[in-house]
Amino acid sequence: MSSVSSASHPLPAPSAASRNALALAAVTMGNVIWGFTFLFTRVALRTTDPAVMLSLRFVVAFLLLNVLLLTGHEKVSFRGKNPKGILALTVTEIAYFYFESYGVLYTNATFSGMVLAVSPIVAIVLAMVFLKEYPTRRQALFCILPVVGVMLIVSAGKTLGVITPIGALFLLCSCLTSGAYKTANRKAAEEFSPFERTYVMIGGCALVFTAAALFTTRGDASLWLSPLRTPAALACILALACLGSIAANMLVNYSAGILPVVKVSTFAALCTLVTMVAGVLILHEPMSALGLVGAALIIVGIFQVSKSVS
Repeated sequence: MSSVSSASHPLPAPSAASRNALALAAVTMGNVIWGFTFLFTRVALRTTDPAVMLSLRFVVAFLLLNVLLLTGHEKVSFRGKNPKGILALTVTEIAYFYFESYGVLYTNATFSGMVLAVSPIVAIVLAMVFLKEYPTRRQALFCILPVVGVMLIVSAGKTLGVITPIGALFLLCSCLTSGAYKTANRKAAEEFSPFERTYVMIGGCALVFTAAALFTTRGDASLWLSPLRTPAALACILALACLGSIAANMLVNYSAGILPVVKVSTFAALCTLVTMVAGVLILHEPMSALGLVGAALIIVGIFQVSKSVS
C-alpha cells in the first residue's frame, strides 16, 4: 500500500463545464426562491406597510449576515478593491425597489409585469455596451421567448385598467435599474465575492428602507416593530430575510460571476413562472390557457438559452 499522503495529490480544480453547470443550478434555485417570496410578501403586507416590511426584511437579513461573520463562517475583505462596482450594485438595487413599488402603485400589476418583463433585454443591451458581452444569434432569438411568456402570463390576469404617465415613468426607471443591476453585478464580481456583494447590498437596503420606514411611522419604534408581534407576518419576514434576501442573492451573485449577463437575465423569468404555479397550487388562484402558453414559452426559452454554455 502506498504511503504517499493525500496532500501530495491535491484535488483537481473544477472544470469550466462543472463551474458553469453549478452556476446554472445556482441561478435557477435563486430565481425559484424569489418566485416564492412573492407569496410571503402578499401575506406580510396584509398586516404591515410596504416600507416597514422592506425595512424589517433587510434589517433581519443584515443581522444574520453579521452572525455569519462573527462566527467565522464567512469573511469580507475590501482592502485594495475599487468600491465603485459594489456601490453601483447597491444603488441600483435600492432604486429598483422604489421604482417598482411606485410603478405598481400608479399603474397596476398587469401593466407593471409587462414592462418589467423587458428588463432582461435592457440588461443584455447594457452588457453589450459596458461589458462587451455579445449574445450569440441563438441566444438573442430565444431570450425573447421568456419575455413574451411573462407578458402572456401577466396579461392573462386582468385588464390593464388605468395607467398614469407618472406610473409608466416609474416602471420605465425600474426596468432600466433592473438591467443596470444585472450588469453592475457582473462587473462587481470581478473583485468582490458573492458574500461581499450580498453583505454590502443588504446593508445598504437595510439603512435606506429603515430610514423610509421610520419616516412613514413618524419615528414610532413600536409601530415599526409591530409586525414582529404577528406570527404570520413574523414568519414571512424571516422567510423573506433568510431565503429571499440572503440565500437567493448569494446564489444569483455566485452565478453572476461565472455566467454572461444574457443567461442570468433570462432566468429571471422563472420568478413569474414559479409565482404563477405557487399561486395556483397554494393560493388556489385560477389558471388560464394563455397562462399555460406563457409558461411553456418561458421553459423553452430558458432551456435554449442555457443549452450551449459559453
